[in-house]
Parts: sequence; C-alpha cells; structure tokens
Amino acid sequence: MIKRLLLFGITLLCMLGSTGCVAQGTSAVPTADTFAPLFSYLGDYPLGASTDRIDYQSIDTAARRLYIAKMGSGELLVFDLDRSELVATLDNFPKVTGVLVVPELHKLYASVPGAGLVPSLHVALGMMGLSSGRGAVAILDTDLHEIARLPGGVFPDGIAYDPKEGKVFVSDEFGGAVLVLDAGKNRLIGRIDIGGEAGNVRYDPVTARIYVPVQSRNELAVIDPVTDKLIQHYELVGADHPHGLVIAPGRAIGYVACDGDDRLLTVDLATGMVLARNAVARDPDVLAIDPGTQRLYIATETGSLSSLDLTDPTSPHSLADTFIGADAHSVAVDPMSHRLYLPLDDVNGQSVLRVLVPK
Repeated sequence: MIKRLLLFGITLLCMLGSTGCVAQGTSAVPTADTFAPLFSYLGDYPLGASTDRIDYQSIDTAARRLYIAKMGSGELLVFDLDRSELVATLDNFPKVTGVLVVPELHKLYASVPGAGLVPSLHVALGMMGLSSGRGAVAILDTDLHEIARLPGGVFPDGIAYDPKEGKVFVSDEFGGAVLVLDAGKNRLIGRIDIGGEAGNVRYDPVTARIYVPVQSRNELAVIDPVTDKLIQHYELVGADHPHGLVIAPGRAIGYVACDGDDRLLTVDLATGMVLARNAVARDPDVLAIDPGTQRLYIATETGSLSSLDLTDPTSPHSLADTFIGADAHSVAVDPMSHRLYLPLDDVNGQSVLRVLVPK
C-alpha cells in the first residue's frame, strides 16, 4: 500500500503542475538481442503522447485487437495485432484502469476511477473510511460506442466475466468491495464487501467461483457468483500485500503476486492451500499466462518481467527476470502468436507498445 500511495502521490504532483516532475524516458534503442536469453525484440509501436501511467490490457484473439487502458491520459486504446498499429483512441474518461473485452457479448468494459478526482484523493478518502462514490464502469460495444456508464464505487480496477451466470465482477480497490453487473441488462445489481482492499479479480470456471486477493488482510476472498455472496476467506500463508492474480486454465490453480515482499504464491483454489512460493522481480503487478508455451509472465512496477515455467502448474519454475523498460508494469500475451505486449509510459516523449516474442 505504501508503494502505491507514493506512486499516486507523484502522479498527483504532476497533475497539479509541479515543475520538478519530469516523466522518465529512455534513449536506448533495443536490438534483437537486448532481451536475451528468453526473448527477441520485435519493435516499439507508437501509442500517442507520453503519459504518467498505462494500466491493464485485454486481447480479443478472434478480432485480433488489443485494448489498452492509458490511465494517465484518460484514454482507451485499440491496437490491431496483425497490422501492429494503433487504430483507435477513445478519450471520454477521467482515468482508465481496468479493461476487459468479452467477445461473445461484443462488449468492452472499462474501469473509470475518479470522474474528476485524482487517485491520490481516492486513497486519502479510503484511508479515512470514506467513499467518494464517483468511480464508474463504462460499457461499450466492440464498434466502440458507449452503451452505459454505471456506478463504480471508489476506485474500480480489475474486471472479470462469468459466462455461466452472465455477470461481470469489478474490484473496487479502495472501496474494499467487488461490484456485480448484469451483463445482459447492463446494470449494477450488487456490491460485495470483502473486508479490505481489493486486488485483481478473476473467475475460475473449474470451481465456478470468483476470487479476489484482499491485499490489506493477506487473504484470498471467494465469492459465489450464483448468490453474489462472500463465502470464504482463505488465509494466504506467507503473503505480504497480495494484489495481482491469474488462474491456470482448466486447473483450479491461482497465482497470486505479493508486492509487499516480491513473492509469487501458487494456490489451490479448492482448498486455499499455498502450494509453492517463488521470488519474483521487485514490486510485481500484472500477470499473464501463455497456455501454449506453458509460461507465466509477471510485469513489475520496476520495469522487470519475471518469467516462470508452468510445466508443473503446482510448482512453477523460475526462468529469469528481464528488464523491459521504465514502468513496464503491464503485460498481455497473445496465445496465437505467443507475442508479449508491454506498454511503456514514455520513450523519448511518446508512449509505446514494446513487443517481444519468446525464443
């Protein structure tokens, strides 16, 4: 929490016009071997003017689109995976954190914190036990027309979809809750208090449950999406501020990244038992799995990417940490091409999407 407060505080100073705040750029030009031994560099692709933060991403493999939350600029970006170029920029947002495309619904969901309040003020309100109630969840169709904008609590962040129940779940990080949306009717139908700060939220089809780390309590909350009730808290033994979460496809195994002690916990989702612990690069954030290569990737606030082998999903094997670039804390992987997409806030005055491919 302290590291996130510091980050948001720096962002606030920038937004208030502090002349001492300069975005960190880089002049180094990567080569094919810069990210060896695990990756080859394919290129940096423009994402518009530089910003102070880019957050979550979501891939539509059939439409060959990557959606990117350009948080600091309040923009939602659409990147064409086959043409490797930015094809649309939507800018009617104060901020954008989480993003999720649901191809079968032809819908796109975006977390919009603040509605005019900067993140640092949300944090301050949350620490005082108050709620601004000014976050929102934007719903768009995949033709990029906005359908609805629903209440999003204090600081809406991660987004998950349960196709069985037809519901969307949004973690309200500083509101200490998970919001429930009816995906068919485009309306807010519930708020589930989880008792502490909410990390990223995920749906597991094997157990038919929603999972969200409670980062201020070092727990994993379990939600029944049928009743929209919190049914259990798993103690994450050895955890220190668990935030990031991803679930192994078809295995009921969760991977929880703890930014308090730079550890990855492998968790049996049926029992809550911690099966393995791995050291990762400092300050982990977003996780992604490539099922085809059996690789788990963890992007970090310090710009390094941790790679782990998932041949045995219950016992990940650490491969290497690779420095990608300043603030490269978000990663998405295309399961068809196996390419990795890592947005960078500022490279010589512009935001770029750094693209790598495993060797």
